Amino acid sequence: MAAPTSPPRGTRPRNRRELIIAAAGDLFVRDGYSRVAMSDIAEAVAIGPSALYRHFRGKQELLGAVVLDAFSTIGAAVDGSADVCAALADAVLDHRGLGVLWQRECRHLDPEEQEKLVAPLVGLAVWLAATLRDRRRELTAEHADLLAWTVLGALMSVSFQRVELPRPEYVALLRAVVTAVADVDLAAAPAVATPAESAPDPESRRELLLDAAIRLFAERGFDGVAIEEIAAAAGIAGPSIYHHFASKRELLLTAMLDGAEQLDLGLTKALEKPSPDAALGELLGSYAGYSLTHHAVVEVLVAEVAPEPERHRMRQAQHDYIAAWVRLLRETRPGMGPQEARVRVQAVLTVLNDVSRTPHLRALPGIAGYLRALGVTLLAL
Repeated sequence: MAAPTSPPRGTRPRNRRELIIAAAGDLFVRDGYSRVAMSDIAEAVAIGPSALYRHFRGKQELLGAVVLDAFSTIGAAVDGSADVCAALADAVLDHRGLGVLWQRECRHLDPEEQEKLVAPLVGLAVWLAATLRDRRRELTAEHADLLAWTVLGALMSVSFQRVELPRPEYVALLRAVVTAVADVDLAAAPAVATPAESAPDPESRRELLLDAAIRLFAERGFDGVAIEEIAAAAGIAGPSIYHHFASKRELLLTAMLDGAEQLDLGLTKALEKPSPDAALGELLGSYAGYSLTHHAVVEVLVAEVAPEPERHRMRQAQHDYIAAWVRLLRETRPGMGPQEARVRVQAVLTVLNDVSRTPHLRALPGIAGYLRALGVTLLAL
């Protein structure tokens, strides 16, 4: 979200509500919803807290307004546009933090508020799917739906990288990416078996507790789960949990570190391949397989922030993992610049994450092969 220009204190600009929404969005993206106070938002727009509460009853209502405003703006941008892909790309760059807000911060809202925000996003996906079927009569409803959500995921991925490009160049790149996705022939996708989900060892209380914690964190968020609920979900008496984990924070950190380690093992295996293109293909397949079979872990990795003192370690591990993808892509495509490679890699990872975390997409027959075909297209291989 772009930082708003604060009006002089004591003035009453006509667009004060818009200024508040812009400032709140910027702060929520930068610092996280839970770390932002209403007084911080008031200060950002040079008003007192009481003036802020005349516009919004509380922080939840304000977060909902930020996200709804972004979705509404994006929907309006494509309405009647002759070049839908370019219009979408331009609109998401105006609301670059939307992906972070939607995937990380909206879980702080009450279920009823979340439902209100789901409606415009689903509506946009339905409209995109219908537009694709109008243009490509051979598409099935399921294929059009998957392509529509892939387009949205690729666009939302701009939230998760800091690439800076001249605006026309950035729009052109995003347009090229999503246009290529919209033309993917999923009917010709390779047949790829989806690995079976692994279950925790029923004899290991530690594994049962960790599995229960991951599932509950994925469903309700770290802050929405009590450690006693984790013990109950694992079928373990409350106090016994402390024989295995000292705190709920330790459970979260263990889940995140284990997930990062598994992804790193996939990277190590890929790097053993004889060529960069073979390594990248192996990496694409391993990440898609892991995300489909460990979707709850992926949810935790995407939506939660690692607790201190390991936060920097986790961020560095994520940075190094993405850098390895970028390096392999540029070795495979020597003419591709670092900015384009970073945009394409983040688009792939975001799409794989989003599909794995969306039950109806994850359950599609042949989904592993579809993800392979979409990943190859997003990486321009």
